[in-house]
Amino acid sequence: VGGGPAGLTAAYYLRLMGHAVTVFDQREKLGGMVRYGIPDYRLPQERLDADIDFILSTGVSARTGCIVGQDVSFDELAGGFDAVYIAIGAHSDKSLGLEGEDAPGVVSAVEFLRGAGSGSPMDLAGKRVCVVGGGNVAMDCVRTAKRLGASWVECVYRRRIADMTALTEEIEEAQAEGCQITQLAAPVGIQLNAAGEVAGLIVQPQVIGAVGRGGRPAPYAADVSARTISCDVIVVAVGQAIDSSAFAHVVKTDRGCIIAREDASVADAPVPLYAGGDAVSGPATVIKAIAAG
Repeated sequence: VGGGPAGLTAAYYLRLMGHAVTVFDQREKLGGMVRYGIPDYRLPQERLDADIDFILSTGVSARTGCIVGQDVSFDELAGGFDAVYIAIGAHSDKSLGLEGEDAPGVVSAVEFLRGAGSGSPMDLAGKRVCVVGGGNVAMDCVRTAKRLGASWVECVYRRRIADMTALTEEIEEAQAEGCQITQLAAPVGIQLNAAGEVAGLIVQPQVIGAVGRGGRPAPYAADVSARTISCDVIVVAVGQAIDSSAFAHVVKTDRGCIIAREDASVADAPVPLYAGGDAVSGPATVIKAIAAG
């Protein structure tokens, strides 16, 4: 279940071992986050398509546009197959929790990159864009926004640039392409115009504090007034979540991630059940998802 890097890798090797394999995926095309989350400038679609076509050429079957829990139940899968591998990725969004976040002009990173990856990108020609977050996904968003014609792109992060989880080369390349990175600024509000559309991102300057449990310093609000960054679009790139609700009766989770053993098996399942990729590890790299598969 899931046609991303973990699911397709598992399907490929199972097929080579002689098993009949069917991949179920909710999207129109296979690829998962590799297709709908990684921009074309990093991985051209034709290269991805060539890899997927090679996997399918081994005899792997695919049912796209099929949502487990809606179009087919887990019990149907369990009754029709000898084993099930859950590789659903982390395709849900985390929000800022700010008033006005549902206004036109506010979009999640997953939705933003998915639109670009599916051939229906946002029209950003001449617009000012703020991207909130400090990871690789945020860098993908700022660089994609530049390619979609944005006149100004600014990444807003509540810690320092030195504390960003994005790879150094991703940060440097984003800056080289003209993307502004504003550090020590925590979003606290969204300014709307008379029409209810985004007009700005309200941020509170931060002071860097002591190192917390995660090994990074925790910022706190500076004793100065909040300020507003004028913008037309806000892209929220503060993390991804896992929607495992279709499997809630057969899996246990920890902080949203499906719990699986080291060999990917799920304990106490009523059928031979396995899970891997981002659904187990949380959002990680493509190569880790491939390794899990």
